[in-house]
Amino acid sequence: MKQKIGLFVPITLGMLTAFGPFVTDFYLPEMPEMQAAFQTSPSLVAMSLTASMLGLALGQILIGPLSDKYGRKRLLILSMLLFALASVGCVFAPNIYVFNFFRVLQGLGGAGGVVLSKSIATDMFTGKELADFMAILGAINGIAPVLAPIVGGTMANFTSWQGVFCLLLVIGIVLTICSMRLKETLPPQKRLKQSVTQSYTNLFRVFKNRRFTLSTLAVMGSFFCFFAYISASPFIFQQVYGLSAFEFSLCFGLNALMIAVGAGLATRFHHQNTALKWAAIDLMLSTVLVSVCQILYLPLPILMPCYIYMLLSFGLMQPVATAIALDAERNNAGSAAAMFGAAGFLAGSVASPLVSVGNLMIGTSAVMLCGALVCMLLTLPLCAAIKREAMES
Repeated sequence: MKQKIGLFVPITLGMLTAFGPFVTDFYLPEMPEMQAAFQTSPSLVAMSLTASMLGLALGQILIGPLSDKYGRKRLLILSMLLFALASVGCVFAPNIYVFNFFRVLQGLGGAGGVVLSKSIATDMFTGKELADFMAILGAINGIAPVLAPIVGGTMANFTSWQGVFCLLLVIGIVLTICSMRLKETLPPQKRLKQSVTQSYTNLFRVFKNRRFTLSTLAVMGSFFCFFAYISASPFIFQQVYGLSAFEFSLCFGLNALMIAVGAGLATRFHHQNTALKWAAIDLMLSTVLVSVCQILYLPLPILMPCYIYMLLSFGLMQPVATAIALDAERNNAGSAAAMFGAAGFLAGSVASPLVSVGNLMIGTSAVMLCGALVCMLLTLPLCAAIKREAMES
């Protein structure tokens, strides 16, 4: 890398990119308890996942273009404050409907961390350096989905579900303070000069770039597969295989660790193209194995290695696809990061309720297979185009 940035910036940005796991994974082990506490149905509790992912998607679309016009730092601080306040609302929510409302706000606040961390990285680096830095962020934020359910499962033994959201409040406060220490990476002379309304038109202009479009749609497919696993895993591990909340959190954490390992492996490839192609192929193969295990109700010791393979492939794809997409739209980094990030969570908000249609194991497998297939079918032509352009230049 051209500049030495120390540990504070990558750790802070890694934590900010991890708001997806923060918002979705912390309370997964407590969902059965929340159903009893709110005296509601499992579907309404599960809707809190969809609510948070919609907030994560819409928030990125809202905040990304604004950051191209007004800079990154101020919007980042405001986003963290909104996340902290929404966490307070979740703790004191009197019913599931109010709780789900604050989950949307939590997602909106967390979205600022997701989109602005990518925009800041794009301001700082380019090309292979950007891909390597994204891989570092991927490895750092890969710790979050490992720790989140384990912490949630452990806290279930000592406190109620409100305790988990109190912890999210603390995380929001800490990251607000850290955001205040970050430097502004988009100076006034590089910001968009057009109006706010015009800046939002850039959201859709980025899709005129074929490389950006293919990368984004491919990642949507991978997230469709990933969030099918996320939303179904508490019920598969605990209801189908009879694990306790803490045992589930350990299995979930081990699988999530593979995302960080996969992101770390991305730096071992000399060419982005090679890493992306094999990530898509491996994701397809691993999803087929997972689906066979789930449909046949094979023992957990057989299913677990297949989950590990699938999440390793998912982790390998993310930093490479992110770098390719954002590097292709460098002049509209905020808008590009917004649409790219929102696409993944939008796919997740659709995938999550679909897994509960019909038989859980069959429904989850069908959703995973659809996502992995779309990802591979879009990634392969993208890789071919990148290779062709490299040979012509």
